[in-house]
Amino acid sequence: MIGIEARGPAPLARTLLPIIVLAVVWGCNWPVLKMGVAELPPLTFRALTLPFAGIGLLLVSWMSGDSIAIARAWWPRVAVLAALSIAGWNGFVLFGVQQLPSGRSAILAYTMPIWATLIALVLLKERMSPRKVMGFLLGMSGMVLLLGDDARHLQHAPRGALLIIIAALFWAFGTVLLRKWQPPIAQNTLSGWMLLAGWIPIAIAAPFFGDVGTAQLAHISARAWFAIAYNIFLAGTVAHWVWFMMARTLPVAVSSMSSLPVPVVGVFAGMIVLGERPGTAEWVALLLVIAALVAVMLPERRAKAPPPGVATVQPD
Repeated sequence: MIGIEARGPAPLARTLLPIIVLAVVWGCNWPVLKMGVAELPPLTFRALTLPFAGIGLLLVSWMSGDSIAIARAWWPRVAVLAALSIAGWNGFVLFGVQQLPSGRSAILAYTMPIWATLIALVLLKERMSPRKVMGFLLGMSGMVLLLGDDARHLQHAPRGALLIIIAALFWAFGTVLLRKWQPPIAQNTLSGWMLLAGWIPIAIAAPFFGDVGTAQLAHISARAWFAIAYNIFLAGTVAHWVWFMMARTLPVAVSSMSSLPVPVVGVFAGMIVLGERPGTAEWVALLLVIAALVAVMLPERRAKAPPPGVATVQPD
């Protein structure tokens, strides 16, 4: 897809560099999102970024020699994936991050692999190992801690946190369906069209949720324009390109674990960029979620095969 093939163990620099790029770009995007939705309605902000990021990924796919066409029979499933992973995720997460600190938002959003593990139990019939059970309980503990902290300090239902959890559920459901269906489409092509297809319902809904006219866009600050550009070129195009390059060239265990630093970077980026000061609840929840992700995403150990010549006893 990207034109790079893994040949033997990846050198350390080649392994670490894309992980660092992904963690920094996606982690720093949480305070950047906060900057964007502070001046623009959430759906308007996303409607301005998704189509250009989608076109960017299609250009990457085309320049890599992949087809950017999708067979007609696959379009209904691509539409479902776009509705879940793009429209559903972006629609809810931006309303949530508008109401919460960016660091807390990142922690809650990255409970996604935990939800995906549970959904995969039903859709993919995957086994729930003891370690995955432990990961689920750790992740739920972190989530409940933040929800309870919101309810206690905000004196009302933690609406922002619930919106981000709903977004994570949409993302998880789309991720599991993607694994279940396995579309025979180049990843950048699929992602580009998913971004464009997911943009359509967001663009249609934007006028009903505080849409901003063209004239008003001329009066937003440089910070908001920076957030738009960041989400088009870095978080939208470059990060997705790096993610799929890693999926193609690095071992599965390495590429899957690459999401672990993202909420960590998100917390510290919020402190540096926005002056946020996470409390004890955020730090404890961050540790719980990272421990949960490690438990869920690390590959299971396989039983070692007996040495040659050693007989094994089969059950009667």
